[in-house]
Amino acid sequence: MFNLIKESWISVIRKSGERKLITPAGIVDRYAEDPALALDASRPDFNGALVQFLIGIVQTSCPPANELEWRKKFSKPPTSDELKFTFERYAHAFNLDGAGPRFMQDLDLSEKEGESNQIDHLLMEMPGAQTLDKNTDHFLKRDTVKQICLPCCAMALLTLQTNAPSGGRGHRTSIRGGGPLTTIVIGRTLWETVWLNVLTTESLSRFGDARKISDSDLFPWMGHTRTSEKNEETTSQHVNPLQMFWGMPRRIRLAYSSSAKESPCDLCGSVSSHSVTEYHDKSYGINYKGGWHHSLTPYFIDEKKGESRPIHGQAGGLSYRNWLGLVQNNVEKNSRNESAVVVHTFRQERQDGLSGINEIPFRLWAFGYDMDNMKACGWYEGIMPLIHMSADIKPAYEITVSQMIKTASLIAYNVRTCVKKALFSKDANISVEKSFFDSIDSQFWQDTEPEFYQTLNEIKTVLQTKQPVQDLKLSWLKKVSKEGEILFDRYSQSSLISVGDPKRISLARKDFRQFSSRYNKKIIELLDLPQPEKSLPTPTRNKKKET
Repeated sequence: MFNLIKESWISVIRKSGERKLITPAGIVDRYAEDPALALDASRPDFNGALVQFLIGIVQTSCPPANELEWRKKFSKPPTSDELKFTFERYAHAFNLDGAGPRFMQDLDLSEKEGESNQIDHLLMEMPGAQTLDKNTDHFLKRDTVKQICLPCCAMALLTLQTNAPSGGRGHRTSIRGGGPLTTIVIGRTLWETVWLNVLTTESLSRFGDARKISDSDLFPWMGHTRTSEKNEETTSQHVNPLQMFWGMPRRIRLAYSSSAKESPCDLCGSVSSHSVTEYHDKSYGINYKGGWHHSLTPYFIDEKKGESRPIHGQAGGLSYRNWLGLVQNNVEKNSRNESAVVVHTFRQERQDGLSGINEIPFRLWAFGYDMDNMKACGWYEGIMPLIHMSADIKPAYEITVSQMIKTASLIAYNVRTCVKKALFSKDANISVEKSFFDSIDSQFWQDTEPEFYQTLNEIKTVLQTKQPVQDLKLSWLKKVSKEGEILFDRYSQSSLISVGDPKRISLARKDFRQFSSRYNKKIIELLDLPQPEKSLPTPTRNKKKET
């Protein structure tokens, strides 16, 4: 049998640059001389699933009893033999094939039951049945992936169950809904990255019923499936909180084939005599509802409605515009965005204790799909720095950063508004593709990101030396306004006067400058600037709804 604890199936990059397949316990192998630094799967979404797999198995098998034990193992990780011994306790739950329970596969579903699917349907981005029926698979063609090796199959299965989108009637979504956003604190090595996202036993116990310790309470494929033909729900109190890492919303059973002749995997190219060409599935699997809170995902809290919802990936990618809610909490009227539990725990409880270890450049890795129901529109990921600072300046620092981001957001909005004014008359009844304005937004945030991260360090220095931050705020306003003006000129085609109305473009450009001026009351409010002696009148916006 192919066992995911015992087999070497996880691809990593070592410090020396060597690429190697390791077992899960191998993340600490040769740690002193040539440690594994990062995952190296054939696809970025597989890397995202694998890091959650590694965090999950460590959280399940050897969580720290307290923060003191956590700090000790951060500095001195267990040996590969110690980790292997610890993981072995759960090895029986990680067989990918065989007659008994299989990893993330329905125990009650035989290979001959349910609907037969070609193996490429395990991949999130492949066209669905409706697309194939209508013959509209123009960009991702059918039959490009016909067989995959066992490691790639494990990664594809893990990725689907972790991100499961809506897939038609009775096809249940993941614990966090379809295509959840995941945020991971990353360190210098793969072990540090995994351990930085492991909580103490007591902290994790808040997210389910820790008294439920049977195999099926942790790993749902180890027992009879909690099906949902009548919309029966599985809440966080029905099972152990560790099931957040091992959720199985889809009822799937892989169909294996073996041949005396070796053939290449259509995903990674590795040659093997064992491959998977199809699987069987059935609807109405586990219906995860009610009270689930995943430690690796940020949440949107609607305080007025009393609802808490995981944040999902969106078009436009991940950049510093997502800082509020991913790195630090964002509080608005009647709602707030909260960073993931592991991020909050690191920044509030752990970073101070680790700050003296060679000034480690901790970072945040955020990733996820942009899903439109069952359709994967894109995969996005980004890296953000997690800058350490003393507790006495942290409140002022976070307020200033929040002001900067909200100001940048206003400038980006000003660009879109004024470009529309430049291109179309006030009374024009013209619908513009949303993607046009999305491209303006994406370009703005991308082009101003290096300046943002540089300014973060400058804010820290200014606050440490007890200097006022007003000059930095004004400098930031100048930078983002300049970038906004560049984008206005590009998208309004003001350099090609013959294609548009010169007067309308000129007036729109003037409006942009006034909207983005430090004398604008909205800018003064956002940046908490002193009122100037004489301010310019705030221009009147076109109240017509932007398309």
